[in-house]
Amino acid sequence: MALTKQDIENIQIDYGIVYINYGETDQKLLGPTRGGGEFVATATIRDIEYDGSKGKTKGMQVVDDITAQLNVTSLNASLESLKLALPYAKYDQATKTLTVDKDCLGIIPDEAYLKNITMFAKTVKGEYKKITLYNAMSENGLTFAAAPKAEGTIALNVYAHWDAVDDTTKLFEVKDVEGIDE
Repeated sequence: MALTKQDIENIQIDYGIVYINYGETDQKLLGPTRGGGEFVATATIRDIEYDGSKGKTKGMQVVDDITAQLNVTSLNASLESLKLALPYAKYDQATKTLTVDKDCLGIIPDEAYLKNITMFAKTVKGEYKKITLYNAMSENGLTFAAAPKAEGTIALNVYAHWDAVDDTTKLFEVKDVEGIDE
């Protein structure tokens, strides 16, 4: 099978560049990462069962829920970055302290969610896939290990969240763009 020029141009060839709140006034790079990033979108699909069904049937399936996540390994050990892994924690810039106490229990406040997290992945053609998750928040907690002659890494599994107040918002978006506007 021969490849077309378009097939070749659309091959993703480079690591992901990740921004927090891309396109917003507080936009910033996540910082150094290792291993690029991984976008995962999944849907829970339920088959409508009926008498006489021969199995999965076109038109007889329902999407019950959709999840989207971006998995990134960060090398940035700043308290601000560590807070991304602990969105419910309190961060005091004046004392340079990140704390978790009993006041962190309960409903996670709206300000713990990022407006978005966006990853750009380069293609052979030199264009990018722009993948944006909205109302994004890490839910996997924090593992922070220091090892001799090695860099510490922080695994961030950031999930997109629906907005209960505004049901017109997107969960995520994947878009072809010519470049990264900074």
